[in-house]
Formats: sequence, structure tokens, C-alpha cells
Amino acid sequence: MRTCGHGECLPSAGWLLACASVGWLVAAPVMAEPPVPLTRDGRNKRDPVYIDGGRRIVYTVQSDDPRLVLMSMDMKTRISERFAPKATLPELKAVFSRDRKASAWLRMTGNDQLALLVRSRQGEKERAIKTAKSVAWSPSITPDGRHVVFNLAGQLVVHEIATGKNRDLVKSGGRNDWPAVSPDGRRVAFGSSRSGDVELYVVDFDGENLRRLTSRKGLDMRPAWAPDGKRLAFTSVRAGNYEISVMAVTGQEDPFNVSDHPERDDFVTWHPRGQRLLWVAERGGRHNLVEWKLSAGP
Repeated sequence: MRTCGHGECLPSAGWLLACASVGWLVAAPVMAEPPVPLTRDGRNKRDPVYIDGGRRIVYTVQSDDPRLVLMSMDMKTRISERFAPKATLPELKAVFSRDRKASAWLRMTGNDQLALLVRSRQGEKERAIKTAKSVAWSPSITPDGRHVVFNLAGQLVVHEIATGKNRDLVKSGGRNDWPAVSPDGRRVAFGSSRSGDVELYVVDFDGENLRRLTSRKGLDMRPAWAPDGKRLAFTSVRAGNYEISVMAVTGQEDPFNVSDHPERDDFVTWHPRGQRLLWVAERGGRHNLVEWKLSAGP
């Protein structure tokens, strides 16, 4: 089985990944130096996140058996190893609470079906979030590790880990996807096709005060919050090209194209200190992680 839409595909046997304090609060970021490659194997990758205060990253990479694995990289040595070496089934899209005690991730359980797993503390056995027959996708976890927000059949749902209860966060026409919980846990940014185009929105954690952030033809998706909660980095698709853009959460300024490259750049995340961006760059058919140091504009 393979289901695709808005730049996102559920994994299948022939899966290719993805089918994909700040010193510049007012000025646009400038690429003073090119992004630094962190990997060189060229394998398809997605969903990098910083953990342990930025000392390590966890990401998904295409492998042989299982065909999707979670990897962990030491940022000092640049050495990667299996994050869950005992896993025998494909796993992807891991997210963590601020203290890393709580986590959520996706696992393929057979016939290309996905299970959304959660663990409330390290060492505890994981459990699957019950979602009837619909596919859960795109998990994001609150900083305190108490809730997971995810896409269920194109709508956004909040799961309380302690009780196992689900509640609706966003329901609308079109598809709502790629939720990202803010650093203070009070808001959720996400992409939605409700207007006919895929644009970015932000909503309070209780489902109130929905605001549209972008209004541009094309796709704006996979938002990632800056640690101070004032800006978003995200993937923007124009004329078929995937770029990394940054904008203020107020929506009162035009997004700034950070990657500005003719090939694909996708799956961006912020360093916990806010001074670096990490994403997957495709160059010549090879996919590698790159890290870019932010610099203030003139």
C-alpha cells in the first residue's frame, strides 16, 4: 500500500524517503557560510531532530533490513549508530520531550501499516496509540512529554499519554498535517489545504485562536519552531523545488528563502540554542544531512 499527498508518502516496499537565543529577531538571516555536511553516505533521510541539548541528533535513514531505521549521531565525533539496535521492524519520525524521557515514533507493523508508538519515560515498554483503522502520521510531542499531537485521517488529534485519551485539535475541510508544538507548549503550527493551497496555520493548544500565517501559491509545510517561539522554519515548494524558508510567527513579514538552491532541501529543524538549522539536502540524487549556522542580516 502507498498513499501520497502534499509531498508526503506512507512507506512502501520501494519507498523513497518523503515519497521528503537567536541574534536576528528583526533582520533576515544571511547565509554567511554554506551549510556543513554532516553525512556523506547519500542514502535517503528524513525527520532529523536534536536531542541532549544539541549534542546528538536522531534521524531516519533508508537501510536494508529493516528498510527504515532510526540513527543517532554524536555531533562532536560525527559518528552515527543505530538508535534502537534491537528493532526488527522499520521505524521513523522519532520525537522527544525536552528532557528526552518521553518519546513517540512510527513503526511499520506489516503490510505497510503504521503504528504510532509512545513511551512516557526511558526504559518503559512502548505502547501503540489506538486510532481505529485510520493511519496516524506526523507526531509532535509537547515539551513536558504529557501529550502527542498527530495527523489522523487528515485531521489533528491530541493524545494524553497518561490516560490514553484522544481529543480533536483541528477539524476542517482539506488535509491538516505536520503539527509542531511550540517550545512553551501553548500553540501548534501546522500545514493545511483547507484553502485549496497548502498554507501554514497556528492554533492554541486548546483549539482556539486559529490564524493563517502564509498566503502564497504553492506548498508551505513541515513547520519547525525556533526555540524562542518567535519564528518558524519550514519547507516551501515553488515551481516544483523544495526550499527551506524562515518567517516570523506573526505572519507580518515575507518568508526568507534560507537554502536557495535548485535542488531539494527539506525536513528542517532548529538547534535548541536557536543558532543553527539542520535539514536534508538532496544534491545530485544523494541525500545528506547539512547544518547551517545562522547570521544576522545587514
